[in-house]
Formats: sequence, structure tokens, C-alpha cells
Amino acid sequence: MKCRHCRASASDCAYEGELNTFECCQVLDSLASVKPLIIWTGGEPMTRDDLPSLVRRATSLGMRSVLAPCGMVVTKARLEELKGAGVMACSFSLDGPDKAAHDAFRGVDGAWDSIIAAMSIARSVNMPFQVNTVMRKGSLHTLDAIYDIAMSLGATRLDLFFLVPTGRGRAIDSLVPQAAEIDAAIVWSKGRKVKLTCCPQAGTCIGGRGFAFLSHTGVLQTCGFVQTPCGNIRDFGFDFVKLAASARNPLGDSGNCRYPH
Repeated sequence: MKCRHCRASASDCAYEGELNTFECCQVLDSLASVKPLIIWTGGEPMTRDDLPSLVRRATSLGMRSVLAPCGMVVTKARLEELKGAGVMACSFSLDGPDKAAHDAFRGVDGAWDSIIAAMSIARSVNMPFQVNTVMRKGSLHTLDAIYDIAMSLGATRLDLFFLVPTGRGRAIDSLVPQAAEIDAAIVWSKGRKVKLTCCPQAGTCIGGRGFAFLSHTGVLQTCGFVQTPCGNIRDFGFDFVKLAASARNPLGDSGNCRYPH
């Protein structure tokens, strides 16, 4: 994928310095006392051959797992394997009401067909899933159609992510929704099976509020969109709790921020 908004700026090759299987297991072991919900995301988490074994490790330690794949490599056999390992639910991204709009935003021809097929596979193996969509400038009029498609395919809800200009998204400030569009989207969500994410106006900024993001190279961030490093887990003996405790105030004094919420 070459999604225009994406924080990950992912590519289709392995990254230098990725956490290996043993290191990932050490991280999971350090979380056993906390037992958080683990969200396996990317890039594309399903390209890791060790993903089923990592999910099984998390499950054995009493942690729940959910999966956020791109959809391009989802197969019935693979999803059944991950479900058996302990994945409880998936999320799939739909960023347009039709093939042309979605493929253009995702930057890959065939992205629409792949994600629709992935949702059908999830439904066939009784894997609950939600649909994510990016709220951006000019997309308000598409929400009705996207919501209807998601519900018709069996989604439990639509998660509306408000565009954060980071990663590739830094180059597309023109797609950041206007205040009036944000307000209208909040009103639109009422009475529907819709969750708002990354929307400070609705109190749904998740960064550092019961949520933390650990990158593929072990860097801790308050969320995937705030790309301020709070330390690397390799420097803390792969003990996530110690790393998180050291990052209580990673951004310093933000009391003078001109964007209070």
C-alpha cells in the first residue's frame, strides 16, 4: 500500500532493526502483569511469518489480540490460523464509497477488491470486524455510503479516524478536515454504530491515555501518530513496563499549547 495519509510510510521490504521473534516474546512476557489488549498492526502485520506464534504467546499470557491488516494478503487459511491462535477481531480500512475512490486514496490498483474480499473472508470464518475510514477534507459526503457498505458486509461498527498529518500525511495538509466538517461528522455519527478516533473535539485523542504504540524497531510513542520517541525497549531489557514508566512526561510542559482541548 501507498496510502496518502499513512503514518507508517511502509514499503514492501524488511526493515533493518526490526524486533525479532525472541525480542517480541520478551516484550509480551513483560506485559503479562498488565494484560493489555494487543493490537497487531503495521504496515502489514500478516507479512510476519511468526505472527501466529506471537499471538499464541500473548494468548497464553492472558492477553487479548486484535488484528489490523491491510487486506492484500488475507486468506481464509491464514485468518483461521490466527483466529485459532487467539485473534478475537479485525479491522479493515475502507476509504471511499467505490473502487475508484478507495484505490486512488490507497495508492494501489485492486485495493478495493482485496479489502472487500478480506471482509467476506472474515465473515465466513466468524471473525468479528470493524471498518475504519479516514475523515479528511471533502469526505463528509461519502460517509453515508461507506457506513452502509460496512454494515451490509457485517461490520460491528465504523471507526472514523480523523486525519493526522504525519508520515506520508505530512505532505497533505490540504486534506486535513476543516472545523465545520469535523463538527458535522461528529453530529453525523450520533445514532449510528460509529466510533470517533483521533478527534480531540470529541475527546477521543488516544495518545498516552490507556494506549501506547511500540514500533517495529522497539520505539515507544504515545500513539502511532505522535512521532516523538519516548525511548527504545531495547534499552530497557525489553521490559515494557519499565520503558513506559520512564516516559511519564515525554513532551515536557505543553500548558502553553495554542490548540487546547
